[in-house]
Amino acid sequence: MLFIIGAVLVLALLLGAAITAMARAAREGQKTAQALAPRMEGNGMEKVSYAALLLLMLGVTSGFLGGL
Repeated sequence: MLFIIGAVLVLALLLGAAITAMARAAREGQKTAQALAPRMEGNGMEKVSYAALLLLMLGVTSGFLGGL
């Protein structure tokens, strides 16, 4: 019984650490994006094409596009 309680506590601590790390990374990423936003130039179509390219690359590398 004590082992189960200890395992649950360890899992809760690991989950809390993961959530904290993800929140911190999101905050830092948002700060970086806001700092770079004024310097980004180009028309809207260029930005849309970059986003589409990133989605295409993600799909190919994960196996959702192209199959395995």
